[in-house]
Amino acid sequence: MLLVSVDELAEDDLLGKGLYAPDGRLMLKHGVRLNARLIEGIKRLGHSYVFVQMTDRRSQAGSADWKRNMRTIAEDVLMRFLEAVRTNKPLPVRPLYDWADYVSEALPEKAEISIRPDDLAKAREAIAARGVNVGILSAAIAKSLGYREAAIRDVAIGSLLHDIGLAVPLENKLALHHPAIGYDCLRKIPGFPQAALQIVLQHHERIDGRGFPQGLRGEDVREASQICALAGDIHEFLNESLTDRLPHEGIEYAMSKIDTSYHYGVVRAFLDIYEPYPVGTRVTLTGHLQGTVIENNRAHAARPVIRLQASGDRFDLMQHPAFLIERVCGGA
Repeated sequence: MLLVSVDELAEDDLLGKGLYAPDGRLMLKHGVRLNARLIEGIKRLGHSYVFVQMTDRRSQAGSADWKRNMRTIAEDVLMRFLEAVRTNKPLPVRPLYDWADYVSEALPEKAEISIRPDDLAKAREAIAARGVNVGILSAAIAKSLGYREAAIRDVAIGSLLHDIGLAVPLENKLALHHPAIGYDCLRKIPGFPQAALQIVLQHHERIDGRGFPQGLRGEDVREASQICALAGDIHEFLNESLTDRLPHEGIEYAMSKIDTSYHYGVVRAFLDIYEPYPVGTRVTLTGHLQGTVIENNRAHAARPVIRLQASGDRFDLMQHPAFLIERVCGGA
C-alpha cells in the first residue's frame, strides 16, 4: 500500500484501508474504487492522507520510491505538529498515526533495508530536518533489531516527535528541559503510546549515566530510547557539524559510542542498515584517483570496490589499505 495526500488522489485509485467518520462510523470500505465524488467526500471528512493500493498506474507514476514518499509525508506531519504546538492549536494526531502506520507496515515488507546519506535529507527548518531523519532512521534500526509492527510504529512516533519540547513557547525554558517539556505536551493526548512518550523523555539519556534529564543508567535507558538517541547523534554528526564529514565516518562514530552511550546491539543494528557509499557513488581516493563505486564490501562498508575512471580497473579498497576515500564527488 501507499500513503498519499488527499490532494494527490485520482479517479480509479483503490482505497487501501477503510475510512471512518470522527464518531467511528465506517464511511468507505477497503477496496472501494474512488471517483471524483468520493474524493471530495474524503476531503470533507478532514483526512489529510489516505492509504491506496499499489496499482500498476501508481508504480509507473514513480510512487514506488517508498523512502522518498515516507520522508515527504513525515516532514509535512512534523511541520504541522510544530505549528500547532507553537500556536497552541489542536495537535494533528490523525496524520501522525497514518504516517506511523505506513512506516510500520512498509518496513517489515522489505527483505533488506538500507539507509544512505541521501536518505537523511534537509527539511525546511532544523527541528524538522532532525525529526524527519531521526524518525526514519530509528524506524529502520528498529526493523533491523527485529521489532514487530506495533513496536516499529511506537518508535517512529516517538522519534519523529522527540524534539517537540523545543517548540513549546515557554518563557525562559532551558534546552536541557525539552525532553520533559515534550513529554508533558504529548502525554495529554488521549491514547498516545506510552513507549513513544518514553522515547521523547529519554532520548538524551546515555547508558553510562551521563545523559539528561534524569541521568539514567544501564537498563533503565530503554532500548527504543537508545535507538532514537543513536539516530539523533548520527544525524548531528553527519549533517549538523561545522566540519564536513565523509559518510563512512558515521560508522566510526557509532562504534566509538558502544557501551558508553548505547548497547552493542543497537549500534550493530545501525551498521547493518547503513550504506555510506551506494553503488554509483563517485569518489576521489588517496593520490587524487577518481572512480565510481561498483560493489560494496558487506564486511567493511567503508571500503567498497571502485572502478577507476582513468584506467577502468577494478580497485578493491579491502586489498589496498593505504588508499582511502577522501571526497564524495556525486551521488548514485
